[in-house]
Amino acid sequence: MILKDYIHRPDADPKSEETCADAATRLRNAFKSNEDVVVLNDIRVPYDEGRTVNVDHVVLHSYGMTLINSRAIHGKIEINYRGEWSRSIRGREVAMQNPIEMFKYVSRNLRQMMTENIDQLLTRSKGSQKTFENMPIDTLFIQAPKSAIVGTGINNSSIIFAEALTQSINRTFSAYKKREFQMYGGLDTFKISRSDMYAIADFLMGNDIDRSSYPDSNESGETTRTEQAPQGKRGIIKAHSTLPVKIIKGRNIKPGKKKRHEEAGHEAEEEKQDSLSSH
Repeated sequence: MILKDYIHRPDADPKSEETCADAATRLRNAFKSNEDVVVLNDIRVPYDEGRTVNVDHVVLHSYGMTLINSRAIHGKIEINYRGEWSRSIRGREVAMQNPIEMFKYVSRNLRQMMTENIDQLLTRSKGSQKTFENMPIDTLFIQAPKSAIVGTGINNSSIIFAEALTQSINRTFSAYKKREFQMYGGLDTFKISRSDMYAIADFLMGNDIDRSSYPDSNESGETTRTEQAPQGKRGIIKAHSTLPVKIIKGRNIKPGKKKRHEEAGHEAEEEKQDSLSSH
């Protein structure tokens, strides 16, 4: 679901804007009909006092969010052994801010912002308040086509090309979903309802939070949806018994009627053989 569309920025570098538009198009094509994923473009997040950072794309899902920067990595970039970045502009090396380190601060500030407004953003689950402490906030950086990153300080798997963007997000989502069913019954896995996801999206866009317009949530914080069963097809109904479970021990198991008849027949045959042998 696309809740905030991409808007072209004429003041940005043409190469970076082309990469950003490509990433936005790929996200739209992949998730525009997916109600379990929310995509926002161009979200401003506080960085430090008096400064904000533009997050080019935000992908929200039930297990967390992914922050995507698609405008920073273009042209020829060199990273030295100290992790300092510079871009070659007309043959001259110009220092630039390390986007990976910058987004670490952005993620931290974003988590703090959501924590301060937790009562509005997260519903209670089974009477207890969930927190943003364990919410995964992943980051991805899109490298522009025909760009180059050189140097000894390159060591980050979050830098990808736009062609791998949606695949990377789907792979991350599947990994969290798989973990939910493997690790301690999902007790340590962060998960929010669809209603909470829409509330967080409105919060990031600066809109008022109106849960009456979101998908309904039950008391446990899980989204519920009812669908009419197709006519003419059989369905499966799951029933849960309220009776106590009775444990049957091996020594209490008695043979069935058929087995008892067979055993009686074998005994009669053995008695007949014994009587014949005695004569």
